[in-house]
Amino acid sequence: MRIPKGGNGSGKFEVGTHDMGGWTRTVAEYTEPAPPEMAVYLSHHMTAWYRKNPHLKIRCVVPVNRDGNTVELHAWYDQVHFQDISPYAPQQPPQEE
Repeated sequence: MRIPKGGNGSGKFEVGTHDMGGWTRTVAEYTEPAPPEMAVYLSHHMTAWYRKNPHLKIRCVVPVNRDGNTVELHAWYDQVHFQDISPYAPQQPPQEE
């Protein structure tokens, strides 16, 4: 992500979504006070992460605010698709070519 910034400093920062086992934490590596539009950057990144993990269903999202600006998003999820690995699971017949 890039935020326009005056001066010689770089406006780049990294956004990461971390799976914490039942919930995720989306946070930016941003050292200065977060800009007001940080919530938009975080939500876009979190949405992209959940699109890459379609077996997870979002249950609840909570913003974490500091000085009136959103700096993190925490989201709890349910896993909706489970692979049946039991020995009694129906087996697919081999495909004939």
